[in-house]
Amino acid sequence: MKLLGVVTAYHPESTEFVRNIKTYVSGLDHLIIWDNTPTDKSKLSELFSELKIPNLEIRTTGQNEYLAMPFNQCIEWGKQEGFTHILTMDQDSFFEDNKFDDFVSLVAECNDPNVMVFTSAKSENQLIMAEEIEVENAITSGTIYKLDIFDKIGCFREDFLIYMIDIEFGMRVRANGFKIICFPQIILNHYSGYARVNHLGLKIDHYSAQSTYYIIRNVMLNWKLYSNQFSRKEKMKFFKYKIGYRTIKLLFEKNSFSKLKAIYVAFFHGLIGKSGRYDI
Repeated sequence: MKLLGVVTAYHPESTEFVRNIKTYVSGLDHLIIWDNTPTDKSKLSELFSELKIPNLEIRTTGQNEYLAMPFNQCIEWGKQEGFTHILTMDQDSFFEDNKFDDFVSLVAECNDPNVMVFTSAKSENQLIMAEEIEVENAITSGTIYKLDIFDKIGCFREDFLIYMIDIEFGMRVRANGFKIICFPQIILNHYSGYARVNHLGLKIDHYSAQSTYYIIRNVMLNWKLYSNQFSRKEKMKFFKYKIGYRTIKLLFEKNSFSKLKAIYVAFFHGLIGKSGRYDI
């Protein structure tokens, strides 16, 4: 087993980012930090040159490429360099209690050729007392993929850019007869969004207008791709909370107009099947 890691970074808080990386870098054969921060505002090269971590490199195009393209670039490079597996991480995620080495050992010990994706338990989820469980999907952060799977079913959808690339990929994995396994004893702390409870008791996500657009549009695009896997009830719940309630909550957020625009442009683009990069 030869394990490559890739973590994406966008204006990370330096101390926290270094702490997070240190929970898994020693278990990797090589780590790529893909810096999505604009070049003139990034301090990562200076930061990590001082730390002198030997198996680490930084790559960037100088602009925000989101997730799918950086992951796919690293996947192709990893295959050329003889890696067998790839770990994908978010800048805000870290493994608890030095569990990453255990995670790698469990992946290496798996002999089922149909298991292609291995994931960890997220700290906010209820722990399950089992050595491993088969799951429907795995978020990209804290997940190890056999590099062979990308030859068999393709890479992450670059026209999705960021949100839902993991959910769509998981559906493709299972649609092709392969499995996703979770090891509940491996705990990953993962923070998604910027949720806060305001003075009225409302949970406010504080996603940017750009993030709001990609979340809503990509969910709807995924419905088109896998229409038989989503119930009417699931779709109505999405409209109720992500569009209906989300619109009301905008009254308590900054940049409300741009976020309102993002919601309804995303809804329209989802209906007509528009994918790819779109700047709000």
